[in-house]
Amino acid sequence: MEIEEIKNLWASQPIEKKSKEVLAEMLKIKSHPVLKKIKTQLLLEMIAWLILLAVYYTMFDGEKRPWFINFVFVLGLLQAVTYNLSGYLAARNLIQGDNLSISFINYLRQLKKFRSSAIGSRLLLMTGLLLFFSYGHELNSKRIIAMLSISSIFILQLWLLYQQWTKRIGKLEAISKSFGAG
Repeated sequence: MEIEEIKNLWASQPIEKKSKEVLAEMLKIKSHPVLKKIKTQLLLEMIAWLILLAVYYTMFDGEKRPWFINFVFVLGLLQAVTYNLSGYLAARNLIQGDNLSISFINYLRQLKKFRSSAIGSRLLLMTGLLLFFSYGHELNSKRIIAMLSISSIFILQLWLLYQQWTKRIGKLEAISKSFGAG
């Protein structure tokens, strides 16, 4: 769609006047339905990770593992919480420019960085989980097959996550090119 067509469509729309109270309510972050869902998911994941963090040492025999294995496991869980929080904050602050085009370009750049951090975050979490739960077990053929299967599933999940982000970013880049922002 050309920019002139967009302008004509915009200009032909009737302007609905809203009261100051309605506009103020629309601007509140708490009233945004997508952010409410993100916030709920973030809270549930954070609670789950923190519960796991609180009980892993005794429930999953963390005291029997060396400090390095415990460190990687705890680091993986804490960065998962941090990653979720950064995702929420990124979704809250979408406007980062003087106009729509600049803001959109900045948002695309941010999404590309976020894609890399999403994959790195998931990789660190998976590595921590795999190291922690496999440490100290005798590697027989069944365990090796199980480890290879779990690793294959993790790699598949990382590839699917990359594809999902690439598809999202690709759609936004196509939109950006259609109105000349990118």
